[in-house]
Amino acid sequence: MIRMIRREGPDEPAKYNYHFKLMCTVGEPIEPEVWRWYYEKVGKGEATIIDTWWQTENGGVIGSNLPALRAMKPGSCGIGMPGIYPIIFDEDGNEIEKGSGKAGNICIKRPWPGSFQTIWKDPDRYIETYYSKYSKLGSKDYRDYYYFTGDGAVQASDGSFRILGRIDDVIKVAGHRLGTKEIESSASTNEEVAESAAVAKKDLVKGNVVDLYVALKPGFEPSKELEEKIRNKVATDIGPIARPSRVHIVPDMPKTRSGKIMRRVLASISNQQGVGDVTSLANPEIVEVIKKQVEERQNSVPV
Repeated sequence: MIRMIRREGPDEPAKYNYHFKLMCTVGEPIEPEVWRWYYEKVGKGEATIIDTWWQTENGGVIGSNLPALRAMKPGSCGIGMPGIYPIIFDEDGNEIEKGSGKAGNICIKRPWPGSFQTIWKDPDRYIETYYSKYSKLGSKDYRDYYYFTGDGAVQASDGSFRILGRIDDVIKVAGHRLGTKEIESSASTNEEVAESAAVAKKDLVKGNVVDLYVALKPGFEPSKELEEKIRNKVATDIGPIARPSRVHIVPDMPKTRSGKIMRRVLASISNQQGVGDVTSLANPEIVEVIKKQVEERQNSVPV
């Protein structure tokens, strides 16, 4: 919703005489540039922003910034809540040190009382999904168990976490793991960009490459020069390996009624696969528009 308002009415908040003390954001990781707009334009530079991280399974918030105790940080959910001890592992089970700049799988040390206890009629699936990856199954010591959240994250040197989204949203390009949220955040720092979505496109040489879909703010027009500018910005911010193979500037993103971008649909379009049922989208008509636009470029050679 914040991204939608930023795109459709970036100056709308200035029309209203209000003063918020506290504003919250939850649901998806928020890009730093979107956070700054939220703080400066909606909060008028005076409201505290609380960005929380949690899942339905957790029974409550497990990560948050703490107003008056820690400074706010654009794009970060803060630290673990009291009694919650996050840790980031690589695929081999090695802990990734804070400040390293490396992304990994964020887990929670030691089961806690608020977390859910099982899956109805399927306890084996519960263990397999949430505890088998890094835990010592069979141990009677609670410290040998790590709750696997399924989210990717990176931890700054000050201890704060940035959630990168679901691990399924990580794109592996030539052996390098790239978080889609980092790519999208970089694209959003371009003044023309309102929304972006990075998806994996199959590639015979690299395994996958990045396809980046972008919607522009009002007043800006698509162009080859703008596509190249966005590609170069991502490569500068993250590294050449993250440079999108293509940037598709589209009139709008396929979204659910709650405003979430359906990246699954975009990935299907990039890989020339069926998009499946799109009747649940708030704007299903945009799918054919994007599909036609992408198909017209399929025979051209990427830069």
